[in-house]
Amino acid sequence: MYFVLPTSVFAHGWVEYPEARQSICYEQGGLWTGNPPNAACAAALNESGTYQFIQRNEVAINIAAPHYWDINKVKAAIPDGTLCYANDSQKRGLGIAHSEWTKTEVSAGTFEFVFNATAPHNPSYWEFYLTKANADLSQPLKWDDLDLIQEYGNVVVDADKKYRMNITIPAERSGDAILYTRWQRDDTVGEGFYNCSDITITGEGTDPVDPEGPYLHQGEQFIPSDVHLSTPSIDEAVKYELFKSGGGLHASFSLTITEENQSDWDRLLASQVTGYYETNHGGDLFIGAWHEEMVHYMYFRNDLHANYLNSKDEGVSGQFTIIPKDENSDLTAVITPQVLQEINVANVEHGVTVVLHPNQSEGDFNHVEWTQLSGQSISTENGLYNELIINTEQLQSDIDHELTFKLTISNSQGTASNLYSFEVTGSDVENPGENPGGNDWNAANVYQGNDTVKHNGRNWTAQWWTQGEEPGTTGEWGVWQ
Repeated sequence: MYFVLPTSVFAHGWVEYPEARQSICYEQGGLWTGNPPNAACAAALNESGTYQFIQRNEVAINIAAPHYWDINKVKAAIPDGTLCYANDSQKRGLGIAHSEWTKTEVSAGTFEFVFNATAPHNPSYWEFYLTKANADLSQPLKWDDLDLIQEYGNVVVDADKKYRMNITIPAERSGDAILYTRWQRDDTVGEGFYNCSDITITGEGTDPVDPEGPYLHQGEQFIPSDVHLSTPSIDEAVKYELFKSGGGLHASFSLTITEENQSDWDRLLASQVTGYYETNHGGDLFIGAWHEEMVHYMYFRNDLHANYLNSKDEGVSGQFTIIPKDENSDLTAVITPQVLQEINVANVEHGVTVVLHPNQSEGDFNHVEWTQLSGQSISTENGLYNELIINTEQLQSDIDHELTFKLTISNSQGTASNLYSFEVTGSDVENPGENPGGNDWNAANVYQGNDTVKHNGRNWTAQWWTQGEEPGTTGEWGVWQ
């Protein structure tokens, strides 16, 4: 099991709706006195202490690339009985079977899932599992208890640092269940977040999808079965183009084959297509097929030729192509950023408006997407010519910030991307109105959430219980902010 790495020291988020176990216990309180009001939380506290609740935004495990693409290796890294705490023994209380876990009522049908991201990560992908109707919830959760009910590719976080997705509970389900969420970063380290949300399916909801059958027109196969297709070779590329009813190109998507994605390229390419139309065109196109029992569309990942182009417009068509290695260079675009007033993009002062411009590139493109990858989440605007406008006045002014944005452009030749990172220098001027009455930090003192102290000329606020952790050493997402 050498592919399992230690969990990252940074915290990243939890399921806000339906709320995850560790967050519910944290919010209900009583942890520091040893008297949580909920019996399941009390049992979990007795099993493995307060750490699992303090770290509610880091129920995670690292499975290095490319192994996290293989669900069997994920199951080996997170054995049966450890699912709800991602096989981290310091959080094992979250995995105990208990009838008193607080349950969120969720209607059968479609609801909005919300993940509170204290540190958003993209690129990434999502998987949602629901316990089977006959699963024994009196026992710790096992993989065989679960059905995969929904998947999403890269989802853009909103201005409030929330990931929001529509999840569909099968219409015929009711009663108690567990919704199991997997949020997997698509990078070398392969950090994945696993949350258990206890729910009661009321059966009173209405599914916006017609329960009698599919609501999109099924077109041709996504990957044609009449074409001899072996697994594309590394450095080749796969491309999928969508054409309007009149024959004009509407959108183009591509993926270069690497060692990490060679066994899962079709699902990733399909996710690009479906995600784009979900975000920009109201979900009027889906790559996959209608699942009769689940009563919704899904991508059948283990059957290459079982997935189709499904669209509201019957005249839409698609074309799949493998691009040889020696032609793949056409997919690369050289893009250089511009910034307002010729500000050096490597270092700007707090309050400056930065503009990143995609239009200095080799070749034309018809789709532009900007994604923030790191740093404090910040609201941005898109200009008339697809430039990204970033007002750094929103950032906390008394510290330095490093921000990274990803630009993705596409045309009929495929897709290219580039990363732009820059540092925003904070002001050293303190605001005398902040933190009135804060005392000097003392390593021997115990501090609760929202307690304030002074240390090294700055004001600090504790985010949760702490003792002995020096302000200024706990990182951007640590206890002292």
